[in-house]
Amino acid sequence: MSTERIKVLYVDDEAGNLTAFKATYRREWEVHVASSAQEALDILAQHPVHVLVSDQRMPGTTGSELLAQVRERHPRIMRMLLTGYADLEAVVEAVNKGGIYAYATKPWDPNDLRLRVQQAFEVYNLRDERELLLQRYHQVFENSGDPIIIVTDRGVLVEANAAAEKLLGLPPGQAAGTDMRTRIEDPAALLRSLRAKRDGSGFVNVDLTLKSTNDRLIDCLLTANPLGVDGEGRRLYQAIIKDISDRKQEELQLRRLNADLDRRVAVRTRQLLEALEDLGSFSYSVAHDLRSPLKTLAAMSEHLAGAASTATDIQECRDIAQRIHNGSQRMLQLVDDLLRFSQTNAKEVNHVQVDLNTLVNELVVELVPAERRAQVELNIAPGTQVSGDQAMLKVALSNLLSNALKYSRTVERPQIRLAHERSPDGHVIRVTDNGVGFEAERGGHIFGVFKRLHRADQFEGTGVGLAIVHRIVTKHGGSIIAEGAPGRGASFTMTLPDVGQPAQLPMAS
Repeated sequence: MSTERIKVLYVDDEAGNLTAFKATYRREWEVHVASSAQEALDILAQHPVHVLVSDQRMPGTTGSELLAQVRERHPRIMRMLLTGYADLEAVVEAVNKGGIYAYATKPWDPNDLRLRVQQAFEVYNLRDERELLLQRYHQVFENSGDPIIIVTDRGVLVEANAAAEKLLGLPPGQAAGTDMRTRIEDPAALLRSLRAKRDGSGFVNVDLTLKSTNDRLIDCLLTANPLGVDGEGRRLYQAIIKDISDRKQEELQLRRLNADLDRRVAVRTRQLLEALEDLGSFSYSVAHDLRSPLKTLAAMSEHLAGAASTATDIQECRDIAQRIHNGSQRMLQLVDDLLRFSQTNAKEVNHVQVDLNTLVNELVVELVPAERRAQVELNIAPGTQVSGDQAMLKVALSNLLSNALKYSRTVERPQIRLAHERSPDGHVIRVTDNGVGFEAERGGHIFGVFKRLHRADQFEGTGVGLAIVHRIVTKHGGSIIAEGAPGRGASFTMTLPDVGQPAQLPMAS
């Protein structure tokens, strides 16, 4: 409670009442007295007063008229009226015109009047404190770097600080009356967020997307608290808005980076798995494919040494030498295929427009013996262009055509077909033969390194060719599938996108 002495002005035209009032309260209050309305106004002009107590019945100017003048000139002073029981009309007039805090009847009771004046002084101090708080609030409101608005429950702006006007793109001082519902990107989403983020009577950290005057979208967080009801009966809320557009952009960028990292990790993981699989196949090849010709070389060399020491059969020596030569050639072929596979894996794709018809015709001339060219059917329109690395595509088609020739040579009427067509996914190139085929359930392994589906004594080869084809198609961003059945031939369908998209990302290359 305040320790300041109460300053009271008592107005009465009877000198006895003035003396009694001053004698009763002068020890506890700072008392001023006046015998007329004019004298009271003069005192108020020179001395600060907390409470004014005026008698109603005075000559010239009545108490209610004086209180009305004081209300206009000194609105902070607490005003009280003294009147008789019969002066109810005066009390009503004093309430309406003078805005009095209270009234007391004459003759007044000292204790009752003391209590009423003390209560009036407390209200005076509370009003001062409220005014001070309001001033501080308005200072914070206006100078806050965060946008703050006062808004009705219908979404109509009552007031906005400078930061809010700037955020919304509103001219200074013209925010009042703006319908915030027209500035919300998704009102339904806001309602859902309000329900989810309700905290007692307020709302905390509600997601909000606003539209500025130039239709720029602004991502925000909103915290709103009720202020009560205004003079028009509208429920008011104070809302603090934080512009988090930069944070949202950073979060979006972080999600993009994480997604890109996930893709890179997936590619790298796939490459590592392929490398492990290739390493396993290579180990198997070293243990079997390379070991077999080496054993042959060792055995034939030992046999040749024995035959040469006796020199009894020159033809036998020549046969042994030929078998040694064949084993060496097989081992060299396997090493060459391994080198080609390694080079294909490391080489970058150089995308150009490749004339597919011309490329395939060149391969037919290079690979197909003259006596077998009638067995090859081409269904590729002249001028067909595909995007890719010409050298790599030539290697891939060369392997597919060579396999078709090899695996169809044992049938009575070999037929080989190379065709091209367009699809929503790009260019589809299909190589088909009516050769020995393969079991469909084993087709998933056909593109692995050293994965042969036929015995080496039936068909030559190292099992690397189709692995090279698969790696080339993958590096072009395409796909290849193999279909076949024993005795019914095989079909290899290769799909290349219109614009090549390498399967490897820079980080994983």
